Amino acid sequence: MTTASTTAAPARGRGALALAVAIPVLLFLSLVSWAFASPVGSSPDDDFHLPSIWCGLGERPGLCAPGSEPETRSVPTPLTDAACFAFKPEVSGSCWNPSETGMSDTPRVNVGLYPPLFYGTMSIFASDDIQTSVLVIRIVNSALTVGVLSAVFFALPRRLRPALVVSAVGSAVPLGMFVAASTNPSAWAYISAATVWVCLYGAMLTDGRRRWVLAALAVLGGVMGAGARADSAAYALLSIVLAVILGARKGRSMWAAAAAAIVIAIAAVGFYLLARQGSAVVTGLSLDPVPLTIDQHISNFLNIPTLLAGALGGWGLGWLDTYMPSVVSTLSLMAAAGAIFVGARGMTPRRVIAFALSLTALYLVPFVLLAQSQAMVGAQVQPRYILPLLVIFLGVASVGVDIERSWTVSRITFAGVALSVAMVVALHVGIRRYTTGVDDPALSLGARAEWWWNGIPSPTLVWAAGSAALILAFVLLGVVQHRALAAARFSTNETSNRDVTPA
Repeated sequence: MTTASTTAAPARGRGALALAVAIPVLLFLSLVSWAFASPVGSSPDDDFHLPSIWCGLGERPGLCAPGSEPETRSVPTPLTDAACFAFKPEVSGSCWNPSETGMSDTPRVNVGLYPPLFYGTMSIFASDDIQTSVLVIRIVNSALTVGVLSAVFFALPRRLRPALVVSAVGSAVPLGMFVAASTNPSAWAYISAATVWVCLYGAMLTDGRRRWVLAALAVLGGVMGAGARADSAAYALLSIVLAVILGARKGRSMWAAAAAAIVIAIAAVGFYLLARQGSAVVTGLSLDPVPLTIDQHISNFLNIPTLLAGALGGWGLGWLDTYMPSVVSTLSLMAAAGAIFVGARGMTPRRVIAFALSLTALYLVPFVLLAQSQAMVGAQVQPRYILPLLVIFLGVASVGVDIERSWTVSRITFAGVALSVAMVVALHVGIRRYTTGVDDPALSLGARAEWWWNGIPSPTLVWAAGSAALILAFVLLGVVQHRALAAARFSTNETSNRDVTPA
């Protein structure tokens, strides 16, 4: 070995370590920009989720007390009217008064409707300072998203890492990033969808300590998802089936994956039965449904892709009142579709079955839920309900053996540019909607701002920093892939040279 190569090896190692730290940090900073982008009460149904968080650990003085009725709770008054701007896109976040005192009854609180784990965990951060508490909860969920996904990435065998990245990143803009940095239980459903199936599959492919680490991470993701939403519990069971289809082989050790799958299944069934939310699959979401005609069912079936596009910017964020310019959904859809085509190479029978099953679930789950709810596309069923299925589908579509080589630097550049532009625009629109309302089209986010956080850098700086962080993360991902492909070519050339017989 030459001196140059000896010196270069530690340098490459330090460079790889720096990239391994920098990319998660940049993704975390990008999520944090979304945490600051909107006021208290801005995530969907926050008039329900915030009181449920404050009551997540039961009765506590000044935070949660029994209400006047068995199904109500008394919580700090600002929590009950935090969503004063909901469905009013021209109204800024300034309509909310965080200085109100006293406690108020609310029937909008979790009393057995949702699984309790998410609310109980987030309740740890609840305090009488509502604004600070909400920001802390959003930052904690951002950290959990990046932390869990990073741990899974480094635990996975190299051949499965692209599937994780594609599933999490390809579905992130804008809805995924919005909910991941929110007080909504969909944040944990997103984490669960990205991790459970791939960790179980990875546990079937590996051995030793790595196998058990992946099994433990699968359990973590499964319990988080099932403990947050009943539908996420059902998606965890789907993930188990997909992992078995992809990874089960005769003669391969399955003990770690099987043990993890059993724990996940028990947790999923337990949380599902514990929450009344799960009955929506049978009874629907509408309280007073009017039966749909055959023509309406057909119309729903043909328009399900509207919900899929809605998860990528086709629908409004927040209370569905923060509408995205079409450039956001167009670029996000292009990136997601590109990922599917890149991953479709060399389909094996097992991959075809898993691909078809995940696609069928992605399409039929919202269709059945609409049918049970007697609702048309656009009512009752929201894109965030099926976002986890989109995450799973993109991942399953990207598990080819040679998928890493398929993601050339040029393809990563295309996807990175598309998603970065979409995120830059979406974040700007999201901040503008709450600083002034959509009736003020000023380009500068600080101009005529009616609302912003106290003691937080200007909205323009938050937007610029969050956008720059995501762009730089994609640049570094391109660097990582360039190095990986170069190393693969070098290894192939070395092997070829050794195989050449001297003349």
